[in-house]
Amino acid sequence: MRAFEAWTQRLAQGLALFAAFSLVLMMLQTVVDVIMSRVFNSPIEGNMEVVSVYHMVLVVFLPLAMVELRHEHINADLFVQMLPAPLQRMVYVFGCLISLGFFGILWYQTLIDAVESLKINEVLMGSIYVPVWPAKFALPIGFMAMLLVIVLHIVKALTDRSFKPVPPAPDASDLPPI
Repeated sequence: MRAFEAWTQRLAQGLALFAAFSLVLMMLQTVVDVIMSRVFNSPIEGNMEVVSVYHMVLVVFLPLAMVELRHEHINADLFVQMLPAPLQRMVYVFGCLISLGFFGILWYQTLIDAVESLKINEVLMGSIYVPVWPAKFALPIGFMAMLLVIVLHIVKALTDRSFKPVPPAPDASDLPPI
């Protein structure tokens, strides 16, 4: 179990790091494009297509597992907090099972779409041709990592009594001064 948890955490962290790298590249690419178009009147060909097809997709879908691993997705648990701890755990596991089904369907369909896009060598026609199929694999990769984290949380919720599916409270020293 510890090996699965460590591997899942490394995968989530790696995907989030890759997304962060893509975000930095997107910012640099956009800054260079603005400078090139304003100063030299020669913008980067296909900049908008590359940013929207690659960078934005990577930034949105790859960090999903890390957000779930930290329990930072939006959660409405006002009434669940009033339940006894064992019942809270059952509600949490039930919600995770529903999430498994939902993300399983998303993983399956996006994988089919990505493979089909690869088969036909799908491109986006703009000022340049931009291959779309590589970016389409970000979705099933992100959803599969999300599925692994949900499975990890189900196992921990069922076996570890100290498991709390809430993000840690922010440390007062981390907050900006008022």
